[in-house]
Amino acid sequence: MRKVMVALAAAGALALAGCASDGEETTALPSGTDTAVTVTDAWIPQPASDVSAMFGTITNSGTEAVTLTTGSVEGVAMVQVHEFVTEDNKEIMQEMPNGLEVPAGGSVELKPGSYHVMLMDVTADWKVGDEVPVTLEFTNNETVEVTAVVKAREGMNPDEATMDEGSMDMEGDMEASPSS
Repeated sequence: MRKVMVALAAAGALALAGCASDGEETTALPSGTDTAVTVTDAWIPQPASDVSAMFGTITNSGTEAVTLTTGSVEGVAMVQVHEFVTEDNKEIMQEMPNGLEVPAGGSVELKPGSYHVMLMDVTADWKVGDEVPVTLEFTNNETVEVTAVVKAREGMNPDEATMDEGSMDMEGDMEASPSS
């Protein structure tokens, strides 16, 4: 019965998201009694190799913090939560094994060169404009269904191998150049 209610809530949230007047996509799913997680502006840069990432903003309007731990995407073998940190005067990307906390009443932005959902071993053949269903999993045993739009690799450096804002190497290397 709970799964049916969750599915109905997700369908309702998607219907409401389609009615938004500002064009901002929102996918929401009540996750428990004290949390309400929404994800806005979810997007994935078109993969240039077998790795990519998902970006957007996660907002928790609930009264308890939630922690994003992982996710799943059809056509992606491994989904992890990553961050950039400075180590030996270099910015490096690393997994956040304990997940990413979204505070009660707060938001966390997933963006290039910062927190993001890392997509590894991508076998899907996404094209610009595709809408990719992503399931995000939180420590409170709830999930949020997100629709991420595949976007052109705009904002990439001319060689299209690295992203601006911290340079996430989309060719699979786990090290990036320092931000300026």
